[in-house]
Amino acid sequence: MADVAGSEQRAGPPNRLRAWLTGLQLSQLSQVLTLLVLAATALFGGLDTVNNHVTVGEPGTPFSDGEFTVTIERASLVPEVRAGTRVLHAAKPGRRYLGVVAQLSNDGTVPAGLTRELQLDDQPDAELVGVWRLSQSEILSFLGPGLSDELAFIWSLPEDALAEGDSVNVRVWEKTFTQLVATYGEAWLPSETDYTVVTVPVKVPS
Repeated sequence: MADVAGSEQRAGPPNRLRAWLTGLQLSQLSQVLTLLVLAATALFGGLDTVNNHVTVGEPGTPFSDGEFTVTIERASLVPEVRAGTRVLHAAKPGRRYLGVVAQLSNDGTVPAGLTRELQLDDQPDAELVGVWRLSQSEILSFLGPGLSDELAFIWSLPEDALAEGDSVNVRVWEKTFTQLVATYGEAWLPSETDYTVVTVPVKVPS
């Protein structure tokens, strides 16, 4: 009896845990494993995966990126880009054009570049082919300080990249007016982490 009692005393917590787990049913084991995963996750910051560097914008709602006040208005997918009878971007086999219309106001004191202002997410084969002033159908690269304009950003992309009912995510990086040490000038520099993303439904005109 003394030997049996001694062996029971020597059966420490690991042996008891093994015996307990052996007696559990499969469903009970699954619940235990889930609890263990949640406990481990909590030790490393929990399940919160929110990216605090991303601001979600809405079509038609203005926001500031530091350099511009931006309002993303709408998006259209067309085989060619026209202004009346004038062809701005001709049709090309296997390609279509996505136009994103946005209202921009230059809030700074220097001319501001346009060609990198809007970025398409999840469209690696898209190529920006022009930024057009809608009122005069003229191409622009810069917008002067204090000026506002309604602009069409035009991308060429594969014809099967988007369809009616799809949406595009338009990214606008936040910017800071910075003194450039190397060139002794000043410029708006984009953030490496912070941006606003606006999801815009794509229309396909009939």
